[in-house]
Amino acid sequence: MARFTITLHQRAADAPDAQRVSVREEGELPEYGQVWVWDMLYAQQLYALADSPLAGELRELLELWAVNMSSKVFQPWDHIRLKGHLRLSDDLELLRPESAAAVESEPVQEVVLEVEGTAEELPRIRLSPDILPAETRFWLVLALAQYFVSTNDLFARELPIHLLAFRKYHADINLPETAEAAEEAPFYAIQKAMEYFQSAGSAQH
Repeated sequence: MARFTITLHQRAADAPDAQRVSVREEGELPEYGQVWVWDMLYAQQLYALADSPLAGELRELLELWAVNMSSKVFQPWDHIRLKGHLRLSDDLELLRPESAAAVESEPVQEVVLEVEGTAEELPRIRLSPDILPAETRFWLVLALAQYFVSTNDLFARELPIHLLAFRKYHADINLPETAEAAEEAPFYAIQKAMEYFQSAGSAQH
């Protein structure tokens, strides 16, 4: 179906705090499928990160953004973009593929995310390599989210609600480092987001 090559580049000497990442997309993933793919990636990487401090840092960063964004999802999108609300982290610099090609240094790490499955079934994801440093997992999740947010308004509108649903699932049902959460949390997030937007849509009529 689709393939995403996520490359971590050397940090720039004049901006050592910012991790530079590029995302190259091949194939076709429907816009509505992006949030499901990202939800699976997020759940699986939280499971893989287990008790690493980066797991807590990733959740805190994304959930804080989600809380701030959740009240804005029905505001004019141009206004939201202009105000910089769609930037997930000041420490992430998402490079365009052409800019990444101009970066002369060797990449720090390259990860391929393959989306598999037929049109009739929910897609599955596969990472290569699947054994990764914790820091790579952190930036992988963040970079793909920022890439989808930057290219798909539908994803950007839904992501805050999905993240708040993940937070509720992890608080009430299973901790993020459990196998159950890795499997079930994406379904829970999809369901809760669907209920939220249906309810909000009804309230507006």
